Order: sequence, then structure tokens, then C-alpha cells
Amino acid sequence: MPTEQELKNEMFRLREILQNKEKEVADLKAKIANIEKELGMAKPVLAAPIPSINPTPAAPTPKVETAAAPIPKIETAPATTTSAQPRRPKTILQKIPRSGTSQLHARETQFECPNCGSHYNSEVEDKTRILYVVGAGTRIYAKKHRCMNCGNEWS
Repeated sequence: MPTEQELKNEMFRLREILQNKEKEVADLKAKIANIEKELGMAKPVLAAPIPSINPTPAAPTPKVETAAAPIPKIETAPATTTSAQPRRPKTILQKIPRSGTSQLHARETQFECPNCGSHYNSEVEDKTRILYVVGAGTRIYAKKHRCMNCGNEWS
């Protein structure tokens, strides 16, 4: 275990390194400002963001101006992550009562809600994930589960 004096020396050395790096950053910023001034480049002024109800996409698609006919957009399902474990139905672990099978209670589905642990959930269409389009615009959607107890949704 390092002594108190060694720790103080190490802290002093790290502060010196930090101050040197901050000076280098300030020098580089000054050089960038001089080069921009020589080239006549001004810093871009950003307008305040306009509040909206719908979330904006992370990366807007660039618009390409061409004289050719527009290319039709093909809708595809987003790629799923392969690192996640494949979801499989859970087995029902329910003891059979001695008085008969009429006292068994069937679950709505075999999936357990990750939020509350309830087995009372339903399978609904996930309108955000289109798997493919059939015929004249009939869309086939992915499925997701909705807990009827707490309202949580998962796929």
C-alpha cells in the first residue's frame, strides 16, 4: 500500500500533467481560430431547436438532388441484436393438486412480464416493425407482448 507521501507526489505529478494538457488544448484552439480567420470561415450559428411532440430520428437522411427519377423506398425490418439471448417460452411449473385437475388455473400465456413478473399478458402486433408487405399494401408486422397487469410492452 502506498504511503501518504507517495500519494501526494503522484497527485502533484498528475496535476502538472493536467495543466500541461490544458495549455496544449488552449494553444490548439488559438491555432484553429487563426486558421479560420485566415480562410474567412465564420463559426456557424445554430438556431434554437423547435420543440416537437414526435421524436426526431438520430441521424437525418441526406437529401440528394438529382434530375433522375426518384428511387422507390423499400421498407425493411430493423436488424435485431444477436448478442441478446433468444426468447423462448417458459415451462409451466405448477403442482397438480391431490383433489383433481379441476383446480388447475391456466395462464394467459407462458411469458413472464420482466417488469412485474405477471403471466397475464397478450400478444399484439408491433406497428413499428414491418416484417414485409404482401400484395397491394397488406403489411405483416412483428409481434410483441403487452402485460395486462402493469401495461409494460416487450418483444
